[in-house]
Amino acid sequence: MAVVVDGGGGDRKKPLHADLNLVPYIDLLTCMVAFLLITAVWTQLARLEVQQKGQGELESSAVADTLRIAVAVHDGGFNLIVKDDQKPLPFDYARLEDELRALKRVHPDKLDVEIISEDAIVFDTLVKTMDAVMTAGFPAVSLLDAVPG
Repeated sequence: MAVVVDGGGGDRKKPLHADLNLVPYIDLLTCMVAFLLITAVWTQLARLEVQQKGQGELESSAVADTLRIAVAVHDGGFNLIVKDDQKPLPFDYARLEDELRALKRVHPDKLDVEIISEDAIVFDTLVKTMDAVMTAGFPAVSLLDAVPG
C-alpha cells in the first residue's frame, strides 16, 4: 500500500513524484493498539479500594459510630486501637491478622478499619497492613495521616 504525492510540476519546474510506503506505519499502529489493550487489563487487577477521610468526616463519623477500630503503624510496630484502648503489637502481620479476626468475631457487623500512619512509613508496610486488615474480614479500609506529636 503506497501513497503517491504529486507535486504538480509546471513548465519550468521539475516534476516531483514521491512514493510513501504506509505499511510500516500501519504495522506500528497495530502493535501499539495491541500493547495498549493488553496493558489496560493489568491496571484493573492491581487496584486497592482505600478511602482517605478528611477532618470533617472524622468528626461526624466519631459521633455516629461508637466503635472505632484503627491500626496505627509506626516504626516500632502496630498499635491496635479499639474505642479508647490501645494494644501494642510487633511488626508481625500474622499476629495483627489474628487480633483483627478476634475483633471480627466479637463485632461481626463492623466492616471498616482505619489505618493511621506517619509519612516515614514505607509504602510496602502499608500495603501489607491493608492486606492483613482485608483478609481479617474488614473490606472498608480508610487511610489517615498520623497527628504529629
